[in-house]
Amino acid sequence: MTTVDKAMTLLRQFSLERLEIGLNELARMTGEDKAVVRRILVSLMKSGFIEQNPENQRYFLGSGFLALARLREATIPMVRATQIVSAWLCRATNETVHVSIAGQAGMSTVAYNLPPRGNVINLRPADRYPFHSSSSGLAYLAYCTPDTQERLLELPRERLTHLTVTDPDELRVLFARTRAAGYACTRNTVEVGVASVAMPFFLGSADPSGTIAIAVPDLNLTPDHEAFLVESLRTGVGKLETALVGGPNSEQAPEDPDD
Repeated sequence: MTTVDKAMTLLRQFSLERLEIGLNELARMTGEDKAVVRRILVSLMKSGFIEQNPENQRYFLGSGFLALARLREATIPMVRATQIVSAWLCRATNETVHVSIAGQAGMSTVAYNLPPRGNVINLRPADRYPFHSSSSGLAYLAYCTPDTQERLLELPRERLTHLTVTDPDELRVLFARTRAAGYACTRNTVEVGVASVAMPFFLGSADPSGTIAIAVPDLNLTPDHEAFLVESLRTGVGKLETALVGGPNSEQAPEDPDD
């Protein structure tokens, strides 16, 4: 593993639940020698990507990421566009909506909205959704190139519930079914009682750029409601792709319409 790979592994340990991490804990979490972790941290601190709390000597993500985030957003206004589309789709369906992009180990949320009612599916934006068990991951994998698909199928696959599919051949059957339907649908495969539907969106590359998913209580996903959510997803995907790569709104994030 290269030094860059080790640095990326170290940085991925930080989350909303772990905003600050000590040296010993980072070494244990990454499986690296403490001296190696310290050396990488010192290098990252020089570049401003890691800072150290002087009161407890624990480390946290530095301001160096802010400049890169601004550059990324200036290049492609992904965050603003996904937030607006997510909010629109949440209002249109009255369900939980989240937009995700692929990481090394799963789908990471970049935008989400919860409807203003009691019985909803909650999510934590820092969570990664597994490729093999979530509707987001299934939608992404089903539309990947064969090379990407096979590479991601080599990742460890945890059985999160008794309905989680982990066998690669069974997953390939699900990929074909997803492509034939045009969307992914999972029920009780990440968490019992949770169902979701998802579609990929494309921004010009061979692999999907991400997915949009709608999560609902499993008992609420009737055939009629599923058909409604799928049609709403198609509209949401169209809005996002138009905003980012084509059509009259390609140079800006989408407006916030109620149509």
